[in-house]
Amino acid sequence: MVKQFMLLIQLVGLFFYQLILTGDISVSQKVPETIQVGTESFVEITINKSDVTGFAKVQQDIPEGFTVEAIETKGATFSYKDNRVKFIWMSLPVEEQFSIKYKIKPNEGVSGEFSLEGKFSFIADSERKNIEIPAAKFSVSDELLSVNTTEEEPVVEDPVLEEPVVEEPEVVDPVVEDPVVVVENETQEKVTVSAERTIEDEGDGNYKVTVKVNKQGVEGFAKFSDEIPAGFVAKEGESAGGIFSFKDGVAKVLWMAVPKSEDILVSYQLVAETAPNQDYDIKGAFAYLENDVTAKQTIDVSTLTLNIKAVEVEHLALVPDPVVEDPVVEDPVVEEPVVEDPIIEEPEVTTPVVNTVSTIPSPENGVSYKVQVAAGHKKVANNYFAVTFNLKDNVSTENHEGWIKYLVGSYPSYKEARDKRNVVRNNVKRAFVTAYNSGTRITVQEALMISNQKWFK
Repeated sequence: MVKQFMLLIQLVGLFFYQLILTGDISVSQKVPETIQVGTESFVEITINKSDVTGFAKVQQDIPEGFTVEAIETKGATFSYKDNRVKFIWMSLPVEEQFSIKYKIKPNEGVSGEFSLEGKFSFIADSERKNIEIPAAKFSVSDELLSVNTTEEEPVVEDPVLEEPVVEEPEVVDPVVEDPVVVVENETQEKVTVSAERTIEDEGDGNYKVTVKVNKQGVEGFAKFSDEIPAGFVAKEGESAGGIFSFKDGVAKVLWMAVPKSEDILVSYQLVAETAPNQDYDIKGAFAYLENDVTAKQTIDVSTLTLNIKAVEVEHLALVPDPVVEDPVVEDPVVEEPVVEDPIIEEPEVTTPVVNTVSTIPSPENGVSYKVQVAAGHKKVANNYFAVTFNLKDNVSTENHEGWIKYLVGSYPSYKEARDKRNVVRNNVKRAFVTAYNSGTRITVQEALMISNQKWFK
């Protein structure tokens, strides 16, 4: 009694595990209860794939003594070899629910009770997942019996639907038969796969990471992955025919069929965006199939030292000196309200404003304001302002009068830009407000007059 109770608990646990793992995905099949020797019957598998896309496979093991032929594949490649049926999609049908069918015919001398089950396998988050197809029992008899019309519909025998059997090369089958078991390299001496990583510093917080894998005859599904430190992003380089992705701090290259060459080279660009100067470790692995079990070759940890000090020294003059950069147009001394033309604060003085505005083009897309934090003649590293000034805002650039100017934000009113400038000055002491009319840079005074806004100290 206790043993049965424990078995029940295990089954319930397995059910909920599958439910969590696969969500709303479900698979069912229709199989005739009885098949007469020498006649054909039909197996229909219905898949509710939810929002799953991309590579997938249906696989079933057929008992000895049966002949199988595809009827409806829904775009899959069909094969029947070594008593195993396979439907393989490089890209699943767009329908959320669809059905596939095939003929099954018992050969002479076959009789008895049989069971038919299988798996629906697919790729999600670069990992293989399985849905078990519920087992269906049927019997084979050499006596003439009535046909189950529910299971066998004459319409499916329309020869238009019949497709020639296409044998799929085994190397494109990425399905791992037991995703739970991971065999580490150090615990299984027969594994001879090797991998190494090199990091090339390209300056300004940019690195080229190259991984060389010697796969030693590995075929089929394989995956390379590196854990990327916080503050860095990874961008695709050479993927050797695989699918590159960067998500949740992990850079991956996924192969449905690993390249045939023994040595595989993959690379990616590593860019420091908000990472501070210090040492960082990068670790990863190359996963593959070995005797239908997932094996993993760990790649030795690589350390890179982020140090943009040289860039910082080179651009010490980057903090803006408005008097030198643009003494007339920029009106640089933003901390002195007298330079901003205090007449704007007095709306009753209208005559000078009218005369000045008449010389300014009328706005088409309106006036906007930004906060300039620096200017220079050479582009700096992506994380320069984060590291040098601890400025967390996104910094944009524009080319203006021979300078590369670095700006923060975009605001419709001068007061919003002024408030942002005051915040930014906690990091960049000499930040100031700039103005634009229909995307063209103008002085702040001109913008205030065009938009009829007030100046604020």
